[in-house]
Amino acid sequence: MFGIDKLLNKIFNKQKDEKLEDLEIKENYIHGLIFYNSYFDYVAKALPKGSFCFLVGGWVRDRIINRPIGENIDIDFIITADPLQVANNLKKFIKGDIFQFEKEKKVATFLFKENNYNYRFDFSYLDISDILSNPDINFYQKEELILERLIKDLLDRDFTINAIAVNFDDTSSLSASTTVLIDPSNGFKDLQDGIIRPISIENIIKDPVRILRGYRLALELDFTIDKEFEKFVKNNPNLIEKSPKERIRDELLKIISNENSKDTLNKLLENKILKKVISENLKDLKLYESLEENLKKNLNL
Repeated sequence: MFGIDKLLNKIFNKQKDEKLEDLEIKENYIHGLIFYNSYFDYVAKALPKGSFCFLVGGWVRDRIINRPIGENIDIDFIITADPLQVANNLKKFIKGDIFQFEKEKKVATFLFKENNYNYRFDFSYLDISDILSNPDINFYQKEELILERLIKDLLDRDFTINAIAVNFDDTSSLSASTTVLIDPSNGFKDLQDGIIRPISIENIIKDPVRILRGYRLALELDFTIDKEFEKFVKNNPNLIEKSPKERIRDELLKIISNENSKDTLNKLLENKILKKVISENLKDLKLYESLEENLKKNLNL
């Protein structure tokens, strides 16, 4: 692949002058094998030649902090090939189900089971076709533009700890070596400090259900909510009402299913978030009764 270290240094310095001027971005290196999963060898075969692939999100985050692997294994891939094509190629090696959706980008999901483990591989599309087809830029310029586009993708995500990517080539076999963390928002530092920090408030406003996700992640990881983020939530409780009911339901059910959810629910009450989402119009989603029962049990209501 490309000489990622020098490119990252160049691009990170550029980012500090633009969007992340208040951050000190440091390069962090880690052994690629900590991200390895035996099914990655099949993913490598499913990827078309010449395409780029990166691991991102919860799998990268959890492996860095050595979080135990549960029965539900979700792994996010950013790829420069057609996601549906990759999923169909993967089906040649693994028996599973495919479904596709499109939000801001094309995503293909591959679902399969192994004994008691449920796997979900999400392949999201990073479009670089305009870069590859541009005859006016050389090979090295193309590499830099591809990496810049990847960083832009990372900076559009929710929290810094979820916006760390690694090069799939460094993780996909026993020959994996040290890899650099592509971490434009300093998520690695926040992982070390145990902080849930949004990449930007603008990203929260674009998708307000991320408020609930932030509190859920803090609960699951035993992390602390960033003070500025919590201040924003307290001052903007109405924002959550703009989120789809189904996604609100999913995040809240994940919170209340955690046996240690009492403090998190108290915080959501104090911030007036629960008051906004537990309403009559949620009853049709069969959420109200389960939440009401949990709140009475945990908060002595």
